[in-house]
Amino acid sequence: MTTITGLSPSDRADALDQAIQAAGSITSDITVITTGHLPGTFPQTAAAALNVVERPADPLAEALRTRLRQGRPLLVVRGGRRSNEDVAGTIADLLRHCPGLTVLAEAPAPLGVPGEQVVALPSAPGPFDAERVTRVARFSLHSRTFDTRMAAALAGTTQEDAETLLTGLTAEGLIQRDEDGWRLPPDIVELLPRPDSDALERRVRWAAKEAAELRALVETGGAWRDRFDFVADDLRATVRDRTGPDADVRQHEIARTLAGLLYARQLLAEARSAFELAATLAPDDRTAARDLRSAADVGMAEHRGEPAFALLQQAAARAERGGDPAGAAIALAYAVCVGNRFPATFTELVPHERLVELMREAERVAPEGDPIAEAYLAAARAWNATGEKTTPDLDLTAIALDAARATDQPVLISAALDAVASADVTAGRFARAHHSCGERLSLLERLPRHEPNIGVEIVDTLHVVPLVALAAGRLPEAVLAAEESWKDPFRGLYMRAGKLVVPLVLSGHLDRALEYAEIAWDAWQRLGGPPARWMAPAALAAGMANALRGNVSQYDAWARRALTLSEPGVHSGLRESFEAFVRPRVALHQGDVELALATSLTPKGGWYDSAHQFYDAYAWAVAAESAIVAGDPRAGELLSAAEPAATENLWAAACLARARGRLHDDRAALEEAVNGWRAIGARFELACTLSLLPDRRDEATSRLAALGCRLPGSPL
Repeated sequence: MTTITGLSPSDRADALDQAIQAAGSITSDITVITTGHLPGTFPQTAAAALNVVERPADPLAEALRTRLRQGRPLLVVRGGRRSNEDVAGTIADLLRHCPGLTVLAEAPAPLGVPGEQVVALPSAPGPFDAERVTRVARFSLHSRTFDTRMAAALAGTTQEDAETLLTGLTAEGLIQRDEDGWRLPPDIVELLPRPDSDALERRVRWAAKEAAELRALVETGGAWRDRFDFVADDLRATVRDRTGPDADVRQHEIARTLAGLLYARQLLAEARSAFELAATLAPDDRTAARDLRSAADVGMAEHRGEPAFALLQQAAARAERGGDPAGAAIALAYAVCVGNRFPATFTELVPHERLVELMREAERVAPEGDPIAEAYLAAARAWNATGEKTTPDLDLTAIALDAARATDQPVLISAALDAVASADVTAGRFARAHHSCGERLSLLERLPRHEPNIGVEIVDTLHVVPLVALAAGRLPEAVLAAEESWKDPFRGLYMRAGKLVVPLVLSGHLDRALEYAEIAWDAWQRLGGPPARWMAPAALAAGMANALRGNVSQYDAWARRALTLSEPGVHSGLRESFEAFVRPRVALHQGDVELALATSLTPKGGWYDSAHQFYDAYAWAVAAESAIVAGDPRAGELLSAAEPAATENLWAAACLARARGRLHDDRAALEEAVNGWRAIGARFELACTLSLLPDRRDEATSRLAALGCRLPGSPL
């Protein structure tokens, strides 16, 4: 890294331009970031320049690193201040994680980044007389680059007069001209007195108008993002300065609007903080409760259950204090839902006893006859009834869905459909759960992405729909849904990549599956290993793909990763469900019939009398097939027990048809299995089944070779 220092902004700018031209012969990946004199905002400024966003469970720092890890990019930072803690910290982090990155910067003093090379320019700005100070100081409230319209609003003059004034100041070297407007070099700003109260008041009026106009553009789908990036620092600064008549009332509106804009811009962590700040500026408890609820919604969109859970309780307290019992009941009921429905967003699960206490409190404060409050309460009752995370009561979910439909609010209907699907999955009714997910997916277009309370529903829909399609054995639909999740801008990298692995492995697209598995694992590790129990099946599937190709060591390595992801001691059932399928299926392919039998599950009770996880149909079907291959006397019993799985899961239906063909030497059943595999695109299983038909064994060998696999070690 190289920093050009000295007291003359124009000299530094000229030297920086020369350095950029020289660097242009080495790389074309050059990004220029203009900082301002508002501290603490450099990461967001860099994100705007680099066109990256923050995603759930994928913070802004990692988004910046991901963008700058590839190739040999050049980051140019201009407009540095004497105090550059946030700039220096961000650059040091990027240089540490992005080995190909080069940074050029200009500032009045060195940044203090490890390995920094300093080029010092010993010139100084001209002296300031009183008249020059007065002309420049009025613009010193601007945090970064500003245009003529902004300058006119702050100076209290027309745009024509502002243009003339700024042109003159630029000629005198007091203001610098950028391609987007003007800016005051931060080292000059540091020499100026604080603007008078009239200027501060004009900035508040400008910020309120600007923020409202941007919000209207967001809501109507207009072009707003570039303008927001341009004025964001000035909006931030206005909120931070609590001055002027009625400042708190107006600054609350600005703060809340800014928080919403930050959320729409996908600066999630800052949006949550901005909503919390808005709550401190709120004119009353009821308004503060609304702000805190929005902050909690952003927390859930971030995939961070702990802060969201705490903020919901704070919102409930403020709502009750402000005479809004419905708002208090809604916040408490939603906290109960969050604690039960989204355990993967918590580092420590909320004890059921605590959720019971919150449920009682929600019931106590809830008013009669409020349909929104009743919908939240009905959902909370359903999720809390069983005492098991992610496992709502089947009958109560139907009541919750009716209550949600009565509100005609898509976000509540989507949440209730998730409860219904979750209960159906637990009951083994995968086909019905898949139908509910289809309706939920159709609601996505009615969910405005700029609203914080929508974020978690978008994230969860894109998470659950592929999973339920897998539960129903509908592999093409699972792949398609996972690909939609991959393309969605509101999903973190490991979350998006991880969804593709299982459906691709089961479809026989092993190379693609392994590629996404590595992406997901690497991204998860870079983020410090956040809770991701749902990703354990993806690791097991990657291991399975390797095992089917004879890479036993990689199979074992991915199995260990699955254990790490599933956090031993915190039972989620996902890993166990998928492992009960993977281990016997791999053992069968390796020809170890005894191991296949030993690792298969033994059903306890009938299919519809048992509690289920997403991958149980695969496990029950392969258990029956393992028993048949092993000649186990229980084979017929296990086959009959697994038959309902064929009704709920198309993969299981094909597997059990193959099992019947094996048991009864029935070619028609084997051909039924071939047709079943072909219908769902299960290329590997199709080839394995063809190997059981003597006249098609050569075709089977060819198909398996194309997948990088060999013929099964056992007659399967």
